[in-house]
Amino acid sequence: MTADKPAGKTGQPAKGRRTAAAGTDIPDDPQELAEDIKQTREQVGQTVEALSNKLDPKVQLQETKAQLRKTAQRMKGRVSATTGEVSSKVTDKAGTMGRQLHGTAAKAAHGADEQRVPVAVVAGVAALLMGAWIVWVVRRR
Repeated sequence: MTADKPAGKTGQPAKGRRTAAAGTDIPDDPQELAEDIKQTREQVGQTVEALSNKLDPKVQLQETKAQLRKTAQRMKGRVSATTGEVSSKVTDKAGTMGRQLHGTAAKAAHGADEQRVPVAVVAGVAALLMGAWIVWVVRRR
């Protein structure tokens, strides 16, 4: 350590501090020095605890489980929202299709009313042909 004081913004040495070999300021006041040491110890303790947590498989497993739970909750929310959207679209489409089907059925019924006579003729001819076919099959035996 040197007893030199670092230069401040004005080029003058800072008051009440010395510069260590690593370039850090060391307070001259013993009380400030004790507080600085206390803060450094706390920081080192937190760093050691964080490193030991990273190396502990149980802690890693708990963190992974927590992350998976959060991801599952996010995905559940997305699925729920998507399901609601799809359900709404399907309901809307079903209503539209129902209206179109109703309109088409009404047109078909109206068209059938207009074509009753031709339909009756076709039905009669079909019945006659079916009867002729049955007679032919029975005689052939």
